[in-house]
Amino acid sequence: MIPKIFDEEYKKANFAYAQDLAYEVVNKSGSSTLPINIKKLLKSYKKNGLHVVKYTSFSKRRHLSMREVVYFTGSEDGCLWKRSDDTYILLYNDTKTYRPTVRFTLAHELGHFILKHHNKTNREILARGGLSKSTHSHLEMEANYFAKRILAPIPLVDIYTEKWEQIDDEKITKIFDVSVTVSKSIVKSLISRHKNTNIVLESHEMVKNFKDFINEELNNKICKNCSCLCSEKNKFCSICGSHDFFDSDYNNFLTYKEMVNNKMNYDTLKVDKEGRLACPCPICGNKNPVNKYCSVCGIFIINECTNIEDPFSGGGCEGGSLNGGDRYCSKCGSVSTFYKFGLLNDWNLHIEISDEDLPF
Repeated sequence: MIPKIFDEEYKKANFAYAQDLAYEVVNKSGSSTLPINIKKLLKSYKKNGLHVVKYTSFSKRRHLSMREVVYFTGSEDGCLWKRSDDTYILLYNDTKTYRPTVRFTLAHELGHFILKHHNKTNREILARGGLSKSTHSHLEMEANYFAKRILAPIPLVDIYTEKWEQIDDEKITKIFDVSVTVSKSIVKSLISRHKNTNIVLESHEMVKNFKDFINEELNNKICKNCSCLCSEKNKFCSICGSHDFFDSDYNNFLTYKEMVNNKMNYDTLKVDKEGRLACPCPICGNKNPVNKYCSVCGIFIINECTNIEDPFSGGGCEGGSLNGGDRYCSKCGSVSTFYKFGLLNDWNLHIEISDEDLPF
């Protein structure tokens, strides 16, 4: 029988409390990129006695069939098990193939842990047996709400909404790696907020941790020729010299995200703030190149535009030092000195790899 005081406490799920704790977890986690890395976040609670175990691993250790594991946990997806030594095992079904569902399960069970539902109910596993239907329902609603808010915090959704002046479930799904069901729920809550309150945007301390990542995502573009990620300020691609880009605006964003996931990273050289080589010379191997020219091979070791403005004719590029991997000037499209003098290889250089060099 459930204590009366407990039933009274859970006549209504406390969504505000669940949200506050979810945001606090994100803020304290140090996370700064999206989607939230829920597995990495869970590892940080190992010191608090929370251990994550896959259904398949649990099955092997306990010599159980998967069907028996599901029976033990009372769930096809996962559960949080409080052991007699007050440590917790978060069990989840790793045979599920839809990643957003697995992510939500992990976040949901973390919610039970953070909200201390097991302590409040004095239960090892929060199955329906022994709990009233309403109590179990309220516990699940709180954990679900926690999961939604930790995976897709509204203050972060609002940054995208403010930039685009709109948002839809497809973009939320893509940005935060959540299911369509969760995304639709978030859109519904945003519409409800707009209709019923004066709140336009929600703010939270965690926003500052993600500002750089989101601003970069919203203001970058990707080269259609070499798949290099570029700043929106670039007129030309600094890798291949192309001026054909795919922007990250609202209508193109889903395609842009797919392209970013397949973006290319090209070789680069370490340089100082003036564009001077700050690593061994790739031509001769001189370990300490200084000034403008390598003291061993004489190669020019400052990466800059080869079309620098002529003070007498007034023509040419305004110049400025370039990054260590720039083969072209992003302002005028001219060749960089590093590329011209052979310090950098062609961006599309085909490298033959022998069987001995393969990592398997």
